[in-house]
Amino acid sequence: MSRPVVRAAGGVLWRGDPEAPEVAVIHRPQYDDWSLPKGKAKRGEHLLLTALREVAEETGGHGVLGPHLTTTRYRVVSRGRLADKMVTYWSVAWSEGSFEPSLEVDEMRWMPVAQARHTVTKRSDVTVLRAFERAPRGTRPLVLLRHGATTSQSGKRHRKRQALSRTGREQASALVPLLHTLGAERLLSADVPACTDTLRPFGRAVGVQIQVDSRLDRDSFPEHEKDLAADLRRGGTDETLVVCSSRQVIAELVASLGLGSTVRPPHDRSVRKGGWWLLHLRDGSVSSYERHDPAA
Repeated sequence: MSRPVVRAAGGVLWRGDPEAPEVAVIHRPQYDDWSLPKGKAKRGEHLLLTALREVAEETGGHGVLGPHLTTTRYRVVSRGRLADKMVTYWSVAWSEGSFEPSLEVDEMRWMPVAQARHTVTKRSDVTVLRAFERAPRGTRPLVLLRHGATTSQSGKRHRKRQALSRTGREQASALVPLLHTLGAERLLSADVPACTDTLRPFGRAVGVQIQVDSRLDRDSFPEHEKDLAADLRRGGTDETLVVCSSRQVIAELVASLGLGSTVRPPHDRSVRKGGWWLLHLRDGSVSSYERHDPAA
């Protein structure tokens, strides 16, 4: 019989010079240990949201999500049963906030990464910190989103008017807190209802207009692929852009954006309807790729 899995997430909260950052390490009186902020996911909560929520709750720090670092695995006892705990970590750049002691966390210290590696109690946290040392910092997120699930009609004749199904509408609504967490500021969509409807709930929630770009349409994309990829690489350094299109266009964009980057694009670039790729760029070059399943 397989063991239950406890899903959790956390972050390496950092500040200062990206080349020589300080990271936050917390003390938990219940265990009398020094660790990185982390915690269990709430029911139905996306792990990206879990990571930022736990960082904020345990350190008082609100930050900007950076690249995925690693996932640690170990055994715990949950509800009287042996379980596998999986904790996924991201880099989080501190932006504001202040620490307040609590029953769960009574002390927080900022320190260089090398010192943190010798301070944390668990070896798994050392693994996370080593992943943080290798990860790029000072990056800009770019979301490449495949439109949500659609009605059963298919084919070129129906593509321009294909609507989201009930599942697709649920996926679009579930994207709102995630895109807000990522600081989305620009919404770029193919000229098809399934794409604009996938972005519309977030656009309405935060008052951002959807920009329709015909270069993202499946039929015209091959002609404009290079120019479009160049435009996306040149995006503002602090601007988070969300691009929504079809399966084929998103897969090709992942590949073309990665040309010339030190990190090669993944071989399998597929993504489910309502799912998305999260790329992190620095100086116009892709430094990491993350594939995320639909939020609902």
